[in-house]
Amino acid sequence: METEALQNSRHYQLGKHYYDMKRYEQAREHLREALGEVPTNPTVLYMLSYCEFQLDNDEAAYELCVDVLQKGMVTEYVYQLLGLILQSQKKWYEAEQALLQALALNPQEPGIIATYAYLMFHTGHVKKARLLMAEAQRLNPNDSTVLHYQFYIDLIASNKKQQRKTLETYVEVADDELYKLIKIGEEAYFRDDYKTAKENLIQAFLLDPTNERVKELLDAIDKETHIVFWPNRLVDKLGGPIGMWVVFVVLLFLISYLAPFAVGYFIVCWIVFGIYTWISPLVYKLVCKVRSQ
Repeated sequence: METEALQNSRHYQLGKHYYDMKRYEQAREHLREALGEVPTNPTVLYMLSYCEFQLDNDEAAYELCVDVLQKGMVTEYVYQLLGLILQSQKKWYEAEQALLQALALNPQEPGIIATYAYLMFHTGHVKKARLLMAEAQRLNPNDSTVLHYQFYIDLIASNKKQQRKTLETYVEVADDELYKLIKIGEEAYFRDDYKTAKENLIQAFLLDPTNERVKELLDAIDKETHIVFWPNRLVDKLGGPIGMWVVFVVLLFLISYLAPFAVGYFIVCWIVFGIYTWISPLVYKLVCKVRSQ
């Protein structure tokens, strides 16, 4: 009866359409309406839970996911989602128990093994994480979830060569254009290629303007490249505060020798420069506020 009601539900059909497109905000809106029509349906509850998780509403996602289990939809993928939600809440032990339950239901699912591997890596169990990831890759080296977590493990470990290789494979095999663009943007961002990163992330933003990760990275690129932070970038290139002090001493010595009358001006300018690097985040906020008006 519920299956027939779902098939005839306009809200469910629209919700599933947006869900498949990974447009989770729109999907959530319609799935909530569909839940009013079939309030105990575990499929709708699961999809809603996943939407809430993707929209960073962990508490709502958790409650819905537990409700799914209580309604009898006990599958490895429900426990995998529960593990992801608990991991997002930094409930590491509970997340591990959920993922172990998922593996107990399907020990040969490479995506779940890779999810567990990432949890182990994130909590400092690097050796165990690598063994788990190796097993996931043995089962299916082209699984998009396996490649997804391998990419982020490489990113955290700063393994640029392997990260590039994983990204190339992911782009070849994954179906979702949005996540391809996000990963290309992330990889470029973390090697300071802001031009490539911004080009791909803008395309990702056009596909899904609600994606928080895309907005976060675009904001970070804007901050990294904004003219307001030019003095801070100069400090970084010179090796940080220690490098700046070395440059200060060298320049002070040269100016004292070549143009002693300018020493006072040089010191004042240097102090102003130093103070500005401290207050530049405040200046950036003011610029953004003015720009948004």
